[in-house]
Amino acid sequence: MPGRYKAEVVARRRFGTLVELALETGSAIDAEPGQFIHVRCDKEGLILRRPYSLSGMAGSVVNIMVREVGAGSAWLCASEIGQELDIMGPLGRGFSIDGGSRHGLVAGGTGIAPMRFLADRLRRLGLEETLYWGVEGEAEYGGLALELAKECDLLFATMDGSAGEKGNVVDMLLDAGVEGLDGIYACGPRGMLTALAESLNDETLAAMQVCMEERMACGVGACRGCVVPASPPRRGYLTVCRDGPVFRGRELDWERIRG
Repeated sequence: MPGRYKAEVVARRRFGTLVELALETGSAIDAEPGQFIHVRCDKEGLILRRPYSLSGMAGSVVNIMVREVGAGSAWLCASEIGQELDIMGPLGRGFSIDGGSRHGLVAGGTGIAPMRFLADRLRRLGLEETLYWGVEGEAEYGGLALELAKECDLLFATMDGSAGEKGNVVDMLLDAGVEGLDGIYACGPRGMLTALAESLNDETLAAMQVCMEERMACGVGACRGCVVPASPPRRGYLTVCRDGPVFRGRELDWERIRG
């Protein structure tokens, strides 16, 4: 069940433009990969909470990854060890691990956060996982790729060719082949998710789950400010914060998302 916590920053590491924070909540939290916490930014003029996917957890400690893109994330990136944060969570629907032995995880940019948590969960279940991560350039994320390579089977792509394979992460996955994968999981920019979904056939699309990134005001589905189009025959809209952020590939209307 979600709760509200006064969480203390107990560890802080920087990877290029990304800051990873470890937060001690004071009590054990039961969360699934793909779920998020809503963080209050205690700075004048910042009213809305900010959503951050969990990148890991152990007992009463949860991890998030923050990249500075605005006033709220800048405030969080500057937080220090011992600082107290007001958080709500875990919120939303996480990934479902349906079984099978081979799983492919696809991350674009900061979409690596829930994928790292999911990769750890799959390893603990004794399942085979390969993590495909694509970024613009290695300098954006410092030594994070090297650290991830020690934790899991990582295939790394950079658009500028500064490290790993040159090109985009969707092409890297398709070149490796999706046949035989029991699960395909993805998080990243909408363009990446759309390209991946539209490259799959009906069978592999059914095996796909995506974690959508979206601005969220309330975090509980009340304001409906974070909607995505549902696939036919539903044709309506789903809220990312409550119906998601994880969706089955067939739940979403990828043509309308692309448009």
